[in-house]
Amino acid sequence: MGAVVGVPQGSKLVTPPRYGTGHYPARVTSRRLLALAALPVLLGACSSGSTSGAAPTAPPATAPVPGVTLPPGAGSQLVPLPDEVPAGMILIVKGSGARDLQTVAGYSGTGTGAGHDQAVAAAAAKLRAHGFQQAYVAQYLNQTTGAVVSVVASTYATAAGAAADYADDAKATTGELAPTATIGDASSAHITPVRGKVAGELLLLRFRKSTTTWSLAYQSAPKVDVGVAVALALKLVSRAT
Repeated sequence: MGAVVGVPQGSKLVTPPRYGTGHYPARVTSRRLLALAALPVLLGACSSGSTSGAAPTAPPATAPVPGVTLPPGAGSQLVPLPDEVPAGMILIVKGSGARDLQTVAGYSGTGTGAGHDQAVAAAAAKLRAHGFQQAYVAQYLNQTTGAVVSVVASTYATAAGAAADYADDAKATTGELAPTATIGDASSAHITPVRGKVAGELLLLRFRKSTTTWSLAYQSAPKVDVGVAVALALKLVSRAT
């Protein structure tokens, strides 16, 4: 296959999740959480129930689909590679790749009309004020368990801009705080219950290092394994300069 490939046969396109009220895919309203839960969602391989007190263990990886790679683009080194995600997950190519400021700002808008346009405009203005440079999204799906991992890595012109954007996102995040050791320069983890035919949990792990911020969304049933997300986050932070 070429460098740009399609969605593997039978998989679904996953819209990047948004938690809370901000401008990132990993910051969603309750409506978006329900929509995410309706898709095959997050990590059946993560049922060990590790707690924040335990040392994080790297998630078991699965052989990626031959020829399916992350789309080319700046920032791809800051998201998980196909052979780094938990067993059974496949890359959703059409839901992954580089994203510009306007695309990222567009994640803040819901519905149509003036309200949507105002939300997008406000998000774009905040991104510009913080010195947003680029973002890269990677999304993975387990078609059997419904597990989904969505990671957004955003880069800013300065560390101060990244810190300001991270602080704004942290204020807007909802859910139960999940204590973890600090990842990078700062981090936070929150868990929200997901209701449906199969009850599960949605973890939003935010972290930053220098000029980069990450939002890692991870949903699993019946419980989310925080240790798996932390181990993945530590790997991503190690790649940032």
